Amino acid sequence: MKNAIESVLSIFAWFFGLLAFISGSFILLIVGLFGTGSFFEKTLKNMCRMVVFCVGIRLKVRGTRNIDPDKQYILMMNHVNLLDPFLFYPYFPGRARGIEEESHFKWPLYGRVISRIGQFPINRKSGIKAMETLKKVAELIRNRNDSSVVVLPEGTRTMTGKLGNFKKGGFLLALETGLDILPMIQTGGFKIKRKKDWKIRPGKMELIFESPISIKEYSKEEIADLMERTRATFLKYVD
Repeated sequence: MKNAIESVLSIFAWFFGLLAFISGSFILLIVGLFGTGSFFEKTLKNMCRMVVFCVGIRLKVRGTRNIDPDKQYILMMNHVNLLDPFLFYPYFPGRARGIEEESHFKWPLYGRVISRIGQFPINRKSGIKAMETLKKVAELIRNRNDSSVVVLPEGTRTMTGKLGNFKKGGFLLALETGLDILPMIQTGGFKIKRKKDWKIRPGKMELIFESPISIKEYSKEEIADLMERTRATFLKYVD
């Protein structure tokens, strides 16, 4: 009986979540025809908020006072499920764009949306091409002061709910751009949706914006220390 109820709730969550995403995506594409300024950003944040609400997530947010709305950051969040990008953006006061697997840009509708938003495509199968992308992102960020960059330092979704090993790319990007790292830790997401499980289980989650980590005292030779310090911040909330 419990499994049957869970399945029914999951079907409703998928239906209303996809409805919110698809309708929001078409609105974004239409708004994007006239530019990607403040109204576009407001529309994008509202779409994210609506998707989270429609799949039945009750989200508690802490630590927004740690964010300086006038600063750029390298935003880092633990990677749990496909809902991750929708969680933080309504509560981050600035503009942010992420690094996305290049194959995603070929997906129907979703690919059009992330292209219009301005996500950065990356080829993770080639280390050389991935580093070239990071250099391009670093150059772009250095030449503008209105956008932060989102990085999922684990590189892939957790299979166990535990925090995976961090990859160097996002930390090299922080050192290249001189931007502080803003840790964003989500808890509760693995119970709601996990990799290789179709079900969405509506429930409670928490999102914590931790204090920014300054990279001024670190060099490329000390990147391991920066990674360890950042990971320790996440481990205060997740295993």
